[in-house]
Amino acid sequence: MPSLPQIGVAGGPELLVALLLLGILVVPALLVSLIVYLDATDRDSRHAIAWALGALLGGVVVWVLYFAVRDEVGPSGSAVNGRP
Repeated sequence: MPSLPQIGVAGGPELLVALLLLGILVVPALLVSLIVYLDATDRDSRHAIAWALGALLGGVVVWVLYFAVRDEVGPSGSAVNGRP
């Protein structure tokens, strides 16, 4: 009887590579998007979901953009715009 590696396992090394790529690319993007969303909601941003989706789909460019303008999103930014 041939052993299991001789027969071939569906998705052997390819599945390992796919799971590694998932862990390296997708999981950090989800974590950063969650951080952006939570930070935007703490700052009472009306666009928290948009920032989170942008961070998820736009990648590093949106992450840097958000962290550059996030002080304008929070309560101090809303007081400047005339909102209580």
